[in-house]
Amino acid sequence: MAATLKKRSPDSPILTTLSAGTPLWRVSRDDTGLAFSSSARQNRFSPVLDAVGAMVPAWYGATSEPGAIFESVFHDIRPSHAAPRVMPNQYIDRVLAPVVTVRDLSLVDLTTSGLHAIGVSRARLIESTSRMYDWTNGVAVRLRAAAPTADGCVWVSRAHDTSLSVVLYADPGRASMLDVAPTGGPTPLDVGSGLALLRALAIPAKIIIVAATP
Repeated sequence: MAATLKKRSPDSPILTTLSAGTPLWRVSRDDTGLAFSSSARQNRFSPVLDAVGAMVPAWYGATSEPGAIFESVFHDIRPSHAAPRVMPNQYIDRVLAPVVTVRDLSLVDLTTSGLHAIGVSRARLIESTSRMYDWTNGVAVRLRAAAPTADGCVWVSRAHDTSLSVVLYADPGRASMLDVAPTGGPTPLDVGSGLALLRALAIPAKIIIVAATP
């Protein structure tokens, strides 16, 4: 007997597991890398509200250092840009912080199979510009309603496609998801090895890092 397939819809996502002990990286002004944001500023999958209308804190990170940098400092640079530049205010006071998952995380799968399952193209959901964030936020709301036990979502990074990007939601009562990594530590991106890493990633991508004025 043939299997009965659910209609493709954001109301029927598939889930995947990110195992406990998985390293992740985040670029922000927070040295620990653990801070969730309650900002009303629109991102691809946030802000979202809980059942009583309160904003749910969100956390964005990546499965590699380059992924975290491309999805933050280099986020607005597209391959089609003729002479992309990163200004000092985009990397000064930012740190690259390693964290680790403290339990298995259940995530809505937005890689190839997951996008097929919800019937939404990568071009619209992942590769679209900020002009689509009202719509992508709406998809996030439907995904969360359809999978209320999911801790967040995972997808192939738009800006660095050999990395995965992750968004996590700190709903009330949800068990802790992250801790500081047992090795390494925060790396400032405006000096030393952090600035060297920024430049090393920028050179092959032909991105100009504008030096800060002394």
